[in-house]
Amino acid sequence: MLVKPSVVAIALLAFMPLSQAATVQVSWGDPAKFRDIRAGDENQIKYQERVMKELETAFQHEAALLPTDQTLKIEIKDLDLAGELEYFHGGFPFGIRIVRNMDFPSMELSYELRDSKSQVLKSGDSKISDMGFRDGIQPFSHNEPLRYEIKLIKQWYKREIMDSKPQPSVSMR
Repeated sequence: MLVKPSVVAIALLAFMPLSQAATVQVSWGDPAKFRDIRAGDENQIKYQERVMKELETAFQHEAALLPTDQTLKIEIKDLDLAGELEYFHGGFPFGIRIVRNMDFPSMELSYELRDSKSQVLKSGDSKISDMGFRDGIQPFSHNEPLRYEIKLIKQWYKREIMDSKPQPSVSMR
């Protein structure tokens, strides 16, 4: 009897555990006080909401690497998007974000990682930035507006959360 590869694949998938992520709770300070979350030709409130939603999604995506019984609480205290909003460019009367090497992304946040018994596994305050954000091979689409900030979040997870040694407050620069 000949078994089709697709039947074998479906059978294997049925016995694999479903991948789940830890719970992530992201809260935001006052965006009006952030160093740079300014919109160009988009409504400011809608722009802030879109940026915050996309960055929350990035934090949740990285949580897939954590055990399902853990909870990660993150408070974003400050945000400075890559680039600067510049005016007086033809066709952009409300400004356009120009990204140069000196306008690197940065974020200030506090976090707390807890296990299923609510015991703190890690916590701290981080000031993260990526001064070399345009160096090397860029593994993302140029159509991804927050690609540098998402890369920053991935780097932070790798250094701060996924590191096996609990660490007190750490400032990364």
